[in-house]
Amino acid sequence: MRAAVQVQSSWQIWTRSSPSQPATKGPVPSTWRARFHAGDGIPGANLDLVTGRTATTPWPLRWTEKALTTTPVGALAAVEDTVSEAVPTRLEDFARAVGNSSQAEGLALLRRWLSEDLSGVESLLFEPQTDRAQTVAQPLLAAGGKRIRPLCLLVASRLGQQRSREDALQMAAVVEYIHNATLLHDDVVDLADERRGQPTARVTFGNTVSVFAGDWLLVRALRLIHSVGHPWALPAALDCIDQLIEAEILQAELSQNLTECSASYLKVIDGKTASLFRLALCYGGHIAGLDEEQRDQLTRFATNLGLAFQVQDDLLDLVGDPRQTGKPLLSDLAEGKLTLPVLWLLREQPTYRPLIQSLAHRPVEAMDPEKTQALLEALEASGALESARSMIQDRLEEAHERIDALPDTLARSALGLMTRLLVERVS
Repeated sequence: MRAAVQVQSSWQIWTRSSPSQPATKGPVPSTWRARFHAGDGIPGANLDLVTGRTATTPWPLRWTEKALTTTPVGALAAVEDTVSEAVPTRLEDFARAVGNSSQAEGLALLRRWLSEDLSGVESLLFEPQTDRAQTVAQPLLAAGGKRIRPLCLLVASRLGQQRSREDALQMAAVVEYIHNATLLHDDVVDLADERRGQPTARVTFGNTVSVFAGDWLLVRALRLIHSVGHPWALPAALDCIDQLIEAEILQAELSQNLTECSASYLKVIDGKTASLFRLALCYGGHIAGLDEEQRDQLTRFATNLGLAFQVQDDLLDLVGDPRQTGKPLLSDLAEGKLTLPVLWLLREQPTYRPLIQSLAHRPVEAMDPEKTQALLEALEASGALESARSMIQDRLEEAHERIDALPDTLARSALGLMTRLLVERVS
């Protein structure tokens, strides 16, 4: 078993064959230093654990079946202070593992890399409250989701040198509160019966209570912002909420009229999806101590990531595997939502309007199977699906250009990996 430890900026490899044997010390090969992971281990990695900070000796180490570990380090916060210069900024093994993994496994690797921070965020999200509304909102929070927006914030908060871990955790909880508030409200608007594999709050408690629970989450977010006290935090959150509301109203108008305006739809997904990514990355940039120009680049990165993320969602609704997405194909159309590929089909071939109108606002199980198949085939044959895929790639390229202007750090590499993960996901 091996453990790599940085002691006073000098890397050493300590080896012993069993807990009862004495340890021997030697230099760490430079190629091994790229194989960084503070957690359960990356497939193919040569080192079981990278740790450090105040270590003067790696022993005694706690013996486990997988690795020799000291006090759990998990998150990068526990090691970055001392290994930021020694660990290459390109996470070669991490990237390789992500490339060979499913989307779920890739996100799990990111979670492991940030495990302590994510645990801290979860603790904040589930702080005991006496409010009745928490009983309604808690099942949705407990169902989890991917915690994508907190992950983005936590990674971005490490782009600079001024990071406050406490601020990062609190602002990550703020973003997740706001996100889940929108989900509670969306489920009422869409009359949704299930989310994340569980009955929605509106099914369990009713529409009225579900709306109030969403309002309660927004209040929780605002209280947390007030307690942190940073002057930039409240204006950014209010801007985000304002954009969310405007986008919801615009989407409702488009749904009622089945308007084939892709420009309006892009405004909807910018307000509903990209706005929350912008908030997360805005907070992360402030916490990292980035300057105004760097924060602007980060915001532009977030916009492109958010739009690509949503268009990938649009594609999954049309060509995804329902066993992985957790919802049947054409669920968006059943709710009256015209996604980007459908809008492009209408623009290029208006003769499909009667077919689309006959399927919209109709439960998926009540749709005519022949009509649904005809629509899906038309989307493929018309090039609408390929156009959506091309747009995703364009947005990704733009996103990567934006983060190239940011400090060349481990965190920047992780953001690049996250963009690929989020738009290659299958659920």
